[in-house]
Amino acid sequence: MTSFGMLRAPQLWPSLSTPENEVVAVRDLYAHLTGLSYSVEAWEAALLLYVTAKKPPAAIPSDVARRWQFIACHECVLELFHLRSRLEKIQSVKLRNCPSIRCSVDLTRIKKTRKKFDEYFPDTEALRHAIAHKGQNESHSDVHAPDGVFALFGFRTPDQFSAPYEGKLRYLDITHESLRRIKEVVTEYFTAFEGAARELEAQGHLD
Repeated sequence: MTSFGMLRAPQLWPSLSTPENEVVAVRDLYAHLTGLSYSVEAWEAALLLYVTAKKPPAAIPSDVARRWQFIACHECVLELFHLRSRLEKIQSVKLRNCPSIRCSVDLTRIKKTRKKFDEYFPDTEALRHAIAHKGQNESHSDVHAPDGVFALFGFRTPDQFSAPYEGKLRYLDITHESLRRIKEVVTEYFTAFEGAARELEAQGHLD
């Protein structure tokens, strides 16, 4: 069963001690952390669509349900790519704009969490490119699927979406276990910012 319930980012809100030139940057950082929660929700919703399409209501034609499965898988791939991009951007761009709280953020945990994400989902970027440029890739099957299986864009095993890209088949499990791993990564990523959130709260938040 899926369990809807938004993950909550630590509240990084400018404090009375936040330098004036960082106020907007701290708010922006908090918005991007919250965006991670929305990415998780979107992935969970796509998973629910996939599960529903596998056993659709009687009123839904089977060919429509089959297309829904592909729509859901595409959304899962794209949302996972967006999530990965946010994890990277928060660390490399947004956090650097907030030097007053940077020392209170657990940078080691951030790096470990991003590494865990890539270990769980090694084909994220390749699958995104395979989907986003499907027509173009199919016209260059000698590059992406030299064995001639470029048309096999979907499921070779149950609940495992696959697509060829740069001569290899790339995979993503559309399962509750994948959702659990996504939530695990985001939850751990959030813990890296808890110290900064406590410090800002202790200083007194700006209105």
